[in-house]
Amino acid sequence: MSNSLIKQVLATSLIWATSVSISLAQAETDTSFKDTLAVKGLKLGAKALNYQADASKGEALANQRCIACHGDAMLKMMTTYPDIKGQKAAYLFKQLVDFKRGDRSDPLMQAQAGMLSETEMKDVAYYYSTQTASDLSK
Repeated sequence: MSNSLIKQVLATSLIWATSVSISLAQAETDTSFKDTLAVKGLKLGAKALNYQADASKGEALANQRCIACHGDAMLKMMTTYPDIKGQKAAYLFKQLVDFKRGDRSDPLMQAQAGMLSETEMKDVAYYYSTQTASDLSK
């Protein structure tokens, strides 16, 4: 292979890798979830749709409301409780909305979700999506 061909291949690969990284970074930082399949059918208001989730607000809410059941200590004892760390934010948000609206039934979760606004749900969902799933095998 000639040097110029190798340079062209390397340049093309670098451009492609850069564009993929930028796309992935944009996807990871878009915290509105408005274009995801999980939330398409939810009929959310513009405020909730366009709200950019805040992981620090979500962490505060998670530490107040969610940690009792979804924290590592409880997950080790109650294997039926889901480890929601690392789940997709839009998926978690949809589940919270479904609990609040009564489309999904669980008395504890319906009560917890019922106390959250849709923007707070986005914050919590986004926070958990940024976490690494727990290693419960220890």
